[in-house]
Amino acid sequence: MRILVIQHSAADSLAAAENVITTLGHEIITIRVDRQQPIPKSVDCNAMIMLGGPYPLTMENRPDWIADEQSLVRKYAEGGQRIVGICLGAQILASALGATVRRNHQPELGWHDVRRVMGQSTVVDESLPKQMTVFHWHRDTFEIPNDAEHLYESEGCCHQAFSLDDRIFGFQFHLEADIRTIRTFLTVSKYRKLAGRGIQPESEIMSGIDQHLPVQQKHMNSFLTRLLPNN
Repeated sequence: MRILVIQHSAADSLAAAENVITTLGHEIITIRVDRQQPIPKSVDCNAMIMLGGPYPLTMENRPDWIADEQSLVRKYAEGGQRIVGICLGAQILASALGATVRRNHQPELGWHDVRRVMGQSTVVDESLPKQMTVFHWHRDTFEIPNDAEHLYESEGCCHQAFSLDDRIFGFQFHLEADIRTIRTFLTVSKYRKLAGRGIQPESEIMSGIDQHLPVQQKHMNSFLTRLLPNN
């Protein structure tokens, strides 16, 4: 299986997900938007993963590539391919499917619980728990697209995940994060300057790595193995 990965920034990589995907025997084709590589015009892979990045869709002057990426999302969706959007990628996915992206009532940075709501998804039911502690780094959120299933919520953000046709998934949180991801976000992200109830101090974020990251990576492994089965 060929997996198209759209990476928007150096800080937001596939991270721990890369090893899972290659171990499953899939080929990864990465488009680096941060290096001015153009978004493809047509579908040439079996699945697409869109990563996070520092380009909020609430900004007034969006980069031109966002519209190109939204167009490609619709082509993959119409073609029956599998799609995963993470953080910014989930917001681009939701907006491409007609939903609104807006500023959340509070930022979420650090380790926060998400819990299942009533949405149906066989893939998620068979791979992810009803409640889990996962890594967050966002201040915006998406509405749930029409006909999509609302899957997870948190105390600080109602819309944490959705699915459509059990093959298209948007996650506001970072299941793919590894230690390097977390340390990089803490170093370079301007979101560290924000204040709010959902923002954990750096010491709490770092102390949570040993407790939460291994379990999160098991969840990510389980989800990707279920969504992208071995060749």
